[in-house]
Amino acid sequence: MALNKGNLGLTTQIGVGSSHAVVVVGSGKTVYMKSMLICNNDSAERSVVYIHAVPNDSGALGVGNSTTVIARLGISTADTYFFEPAYPLTLTSTNDSVYVENTGPSEGINVIALGDTEI
Repeated sequence: MALNKGNLGLTTQIGVGSSHAVVVVGSGKTVYMKSMLICNNDSAERSVVYIHAVPNDSGALGVGNSTTVIARLGISTADTYFFEPAYPLTLTSTNDSVYVENTGPSEGINVIALGDTEI
């Protein structure tokens, strides 16, 4: 099995009260998310961020909820957090995903996921 190593996508900006899928598994692929960089852009407010591992919903993109949360982070003002689970998150089915939710009160966060994808 050959792997494409590096970024799992581009930097994603997530505004207050929003969530976004930062990793989505393509058809017939396996994704290994090894880590994530999350930057709080606000110089005045701490950011509260939830990371969700979301299974697909009958083949369609699923939705994050309280049962899919794998981490809750409080990121200080104008700071960057490096999230690295002990083992990579292995996503194997089409449209399995990792969502990041920014509950605020900060202005917004930038997120980039790092890992490997099957070629």
